[in-house]
Amino acid sequence: MGFLQRFLPPDDRHAALMLYGMVFATCFNGYDAGIMSVILADKQFQDYYSVDANRSGIIATIPWATTGFAQLFVAGTLANMLGRLWALRISIAVMIIGVIVQIVPNTFGVLILGRLITGLGFGCVYVATNLYVAECAPTKLRGSFVGTVSQFGYQLGTLIAFWAGYGMSFHKSPNNIAWRVSNAIQIPIGVFFIILSFWYPESPRWLLERYPDDPTTALNILAKIRSGTPDSPHVQLEFRELVMSREYRQRHSTPGYWGLLKDPAMRKRLLYGFYAAALQQMGGIAAVTMYAVLIYQSLGWDSGSQALAINGIQSVLQLFIVLVNTFTVDRFGRKTLLLVGFSIQAGALLILSSLTTSFPDNQNKAAAVAEVAMLFIVGLTYCWSNGPIAPIVASEIFPQHVRDKAFGLSMLGQTSFLLAITQPWPGFNEDVGAKSYWLLFSLNVVALISVYVILPETKNISLERMDKLFGQVDVVEAGEEEALDRKVAALGEDKDGTALELREHASQGQQQTT
Repeated sequence: MGFLQRFLPPDDRHAALMLYGMVFATCFNGYDAGIMSVILADKQFQDYYSVDANRSGIIATIPWATTGFAQLFVAGTLANMLGRLWALRISIAVMIIGVIVQIVPNTFGVLILGRLITGLGFGCVYVATNLYVAECAPTKLRGSFVGTVSQFGYQLGTLIAFWAGYGMSFHKSPNNIAWRVSNAIQIPIGVFFIILSFWYPESPRWLLERYPDDPTTALNILAKIRSGTPDSPHVQLEFRELVMSREYRQRHSTPGYWGLLKDPAMRKRLLYGFYAAALQQMGGIAAVTMYAVLIYQSLGWDSGSQALAINGIQSVLQLFIVLVNTFTVDRFGRKTLLLVGFSIQAGALLILSSLTTSFPDNQNKAAAVAEVAMLFIVGLTYCWSNGPIAPIVASEIFPQHVRDKAFGLSMLGQTSFLLAITQPWPGFNEDVGAKSYWLLFSLNVVALISVYVILPETKNISLERMDKLFGQVDVVEAGEEEALDRKVAALGEDKDGTALELREHASQGQQQTT
């Protein structure tokens, strides 16, 4: 498949163009995370809030407290009740309010309040975006779409943030304008996406789940995003899976949080989701990203705006390296990319840790260059491996009736590891110094081994047939069997073989679907 065909596949061009617009939602999230890396290194910001290592950790990670709250209670419920798109609009509006609170003249306490409001919206945006893309993407390209939208958009946001912050870093007067303007630049991105979203159709899977008495609406939207008509064979085939799956689950499954917690099989899948999301942050990438400018300064790149420039160059490379995931995740699978990714990151961190331990005073320029190169490799590898793959797996392994809430709960894995590593990192790095990177190396080795032992492969499996992968009933086949049984029962004991013909026809249909 060529470059253009990969990004605009002939049978799914409408879906591709539509889903790529979701990049602006994740771009908004990426900008907010990226700009703090720049702001935390701003001397005027540090003086204004009396920022030390402890306060730096609090400012960087406090939004994740409300992000975790949103993932636990708010995001899934909002996406379930109002739909994926309205959940996105409301969440982005909340983030914008949080940004405004942060940039007005205030105290440290008000800054933290603004960060908490931003974190609340961040958690909901992340959940709603990935749910929408996973539910609208075609099965064979689902990994490419979810990974590209999630990570490419995020990296685009950090790219804009780093260079906006770099440009504003030269404005020293009037005081405290540079970091405020840098923060405010993200607001137009969020407003633009809210406006754009009103041209989007709602997820057909959510519509069928929410309004089962009106299946025509869901079918028409599915036909539109699959570039077909309601009568197109590929549309009918996919829609039949949706209907059969929903009818079976309606009779045998419990929706909502209770449905997740009472069923042992669902609890097991929830642990898989938590683990998959945790893989995104298990290697300590957030510590490297959030404090990148400070880390480069600590490695000796502290002349003028050297650290900011290095960070900006890295953000450009990271944006385009995401495309490695786009071209490989649906071909080689999620597990393979994670194994290769963690191997590369562990190797780069091994070299980095050895160099920082051997040259702790940063006097060896060749070693300093090599250290930056290793950090580049870690960041670039993350962008095509555990960065985009974590939301891919966590968004696709759950059935429709609990997907929104289960995905939100799974994202607590991401949040937990991010908080556990990132919040204490400035103090830990200050106390341990050059040897602190051995911790990140160890974490990546643990992640590598765990992926090999634990993670299942989910490529090329439709969302409605994911149950079979986890040892449960294939709800599509089971739904078709039950529908057939009802037809046979209605016919009674048919002596002329009509019932047998029905069963043979259904069996052939299942084989074609498989």
